[in-house]
Formats: sequence, structure tokens, C-alpha cells
Amino acid sequence: MAKETILIVDDIAQNLQILGEVLSAQGYRVAVATNGLQAIDVAQKVKPDLILLDVMMPEMDGYESCRRMKNIPEIENIPVIFLTARNTSEDLVAGFEAGAVDFVSKPFINVELLVRVKTQVRMKHLVEELERKNIELENKAIHDDLTGLFNHGHMFERLTHCQEIGVRYGTSLSVIMFDVDHFKSVNDNWGHQVGDQVLKKVSQIIKDTVRKTDIAGRYGGEEFMVICQETTIENTYALAERIRENIAQADTGYEGLRVTISGGVAESRVGEPVEQLVNRADELLYESKNSGRNKITQ
Repeated sequence: MAKETILIVDDIAQNLQILGEVLSAQGYRVAVATNGLQAIDVAQKVKPDLILLDVMMPEMDGYESCRRMKNIPEIENIPVIFLTARNTSEDLVAGFEAGAVDFVSKPFINVELLVRVKTQVRMKHLVEELERKNIELENKAIHDDLTGLFNHGHMFERLTHCQEIGVRYGTSLSVIMFDVDHFKSVNDNWGHQVGDQVLKKVSQIIKDTVRKTDIAGRYGGEEFMVICQETTIENTYALAERIRENIAQADTGYEGLRVTISGGVAESRVGEPVEQLVNRADELLYESKNSGRNKITQ
């Protein structure tokens, strides 16, 4: 049985009762309103799956009520079926222009009404499911599957955008490159599943330590990037140090396994391609590696 909510709008109590009984018998939940203004208020509160809206009502007719609802973002996508005894071509055009998806003529035939209701409710669910899947695909396209951080491609897009903003408004931009120390030995001695857990742990610490304005991503393998907008290199270095310290002090969950990271911090230069900025941060990262690891170089 259906569990969707249908809002019925009609200024005649007998019509509300008849429609309510027909829909309730099919398992629909029913909400009611007796005029156009009340319909807008109830729709915002109830968020119905469908609205059955009478056209001829005093003070505000169905057309105007529908037009107003379509201008309210939280309810604009709720389908509206007009109930009307007026079915000339002009009436139909006016209804569709107001935002309706269908019409049911009065007096209505129960079977026809229920078929049209079922069709529009099903269409609404299909559209919502498609939107959810599109959002999932978009998120998957820009996020790293293992860590949940932004992936390599998206980080370069964001870095390019941040640099453009920095050039336009004269603001600073810095980049941190991190690499997990001795990660190969983690995989060799503990196994790749533990290695994956280490990367997740490092990612979570990075995510928890950066500010809301920072952008963190997995650059590839055991290497990570953080983009710091409107941030001096001194403050970026301080952030990198906090991340390094937090990771060095973290419990990996595996007795005898401790993890450290090395990092490099570079500030964007005027006219410098983003690839060059990343390369400079990467070179500083490897200075940290070559001088003992578990440190940040700027």
C-alpha cells in the first residue's frame, strides 16, 4: 500500500471529504487546505509528494497559488494536478504555464484520478532517485575511494581556481605536500590492508586538523596535499606542523606500529603555473625526507 502524502486543496468541504476517502482507501496519507494561501503554508510544513489543487477558489485561485509555490525552493518540485470543471484549451495552457503537471476534470472518475495520482507520484520518486544518483556520481568523480578526501584531479582544479582568485584579489596562497614515512615497509611488514587503514587514519587526522577554508586531498599513493587560501606561508607552516604532530602522536590501532609524515610548504609566486608550485612543495617534502623524516620544510 502507498505511504505517500497527498495535499488536497478545495474550498468545498464535501469535495475534501470525498477526495480524502478515495485516496485514504489506497493507503495515501492525506493533508488538506481550504484556500490558496493555506495550501502554500501547509505544503511548506508537510512537504507532500503531490498536490491536488482546485482551480476555482475565492481570494486566490489555483493558478496563482501554484505560481507562488513554484517560486519557493523547498516546495517548487512538488507536482501539482489541477482539479477543475474548466477544460478549454485556454484553461489548460494557463494551468501548465502556472506549473501544473496534469489536470483532472470535475466531476472526476475515481479510477482516472488514482491512475494520474499514481503516475505523478512515481515520476516524482524517479526524478528524486535520478538526482540522488547524479549527486553520488559527482561525489565519486571528485573523491578518493579509500580516504574520502578529494582526488588528484579535483585538487588540481581547486588549486587552479584558488590561484585565479589570489591573482584577482591579491591574496596569498600556499600548498602543503605530505608523504607517509616508510610506507613501503608498512605494506611489506603489516600487509596492504593495514596500509590502507594507515592511509585512512592519516586522512582523517588531516581532515580533522585543517580549517574549514583549507582544501585537503589525496595526491596519490601515500602522498597528500593541502591547499591554504588567503594564508601566509608562516601560518601554513604552523598548520603543517600541527598535522605532523597529531599524526606522530596518533594511535594506529596496531601495537608496535607508529606512523610519521614528512612535508613541504610552498607559497604561490606571481605568474607561477600551479604545476610549478606543487613541484616546489614536493621538492621541499623530499628535503624533509632526506634530512631525517618526520619534519616539515619550507
